[in-house]
Amino acid sequence: MEAQAVRRSAVLVIMALLLPGLPSLYALETELNWRVGGDSVLFHESIRAAGAGYSASISSSVGESDSVLLDSRRSTLEWRRRVGGEGTELSAIRSGGQLRLEGLYKGRKYEKTLELGDLPWYEFQELSYEYLFSSGARTSRFWTIDRKTLKATRFSAERRESTSIEIMGKPVRAIEFALTVEGIPSFVFSSKFFIRESDGRFLRLEVPAILNLPRSSVELSKETP
Repeated sequence: MEAQAVRRSAVLVIMALLLPGLPSLYALETELNWRVGGDSVLFHESIRAAGAGYSASISSSVGESDSVLLDSRRSTLEWRRRVGGEGTELSAIRSGGQLRLEGLYKGRKYEKTLELGDLPWYEFQELSYEYLFSSGARTSRFWTIDRKTLKATRFSAERRESTSIEIMGKPVRAIEFALTVEGIPSFVFSSKFFIRESDGRFLRLEVPAILNLPRSSVELSKETP
């Protein structure tokens, strides 16, 4: 029995070394700083293994509370949102190519069915970017639901080149991606994000000023494996 236990422990160690992306071995806590003009909002995110996929909870410094279930490819299966101060308590569940949203939105009953087709749904994009890294795809398309307006938007992410950026006061090798909104020419609007070259961890999103909206950014400010 003791020899079997030793062999089992050795196998688990080897799996952890050779297959670091397995959901069963994954747990992470991060803090993100979202800056819009002169304002700043902090987001605390916690993601854990859940069966063959992941579960994550997200809370903000302005009273927003969200949770998501993700499949093994980081596509969202279920999203729940609560903002007590505005009377919002919503659930969104995907079934095949359809997404059903229902609950309370700003104090009023809300029900809507969205057609997503076969594209993935990245409700919190930063939680899903590690799959873009592991897949090696040059271009990826996905849906995101605007958490303020509940409007569904299709995005396209195109891998660019490796570079070095400063995160938490230290230089980090990163892969740059161009992020565009489908239906809007890139010369009108295009943003970019960076993931860590070693493991695909989200590092920074940069969104330029457009129309009457100021420049904004989201940046990793803390991580605890």
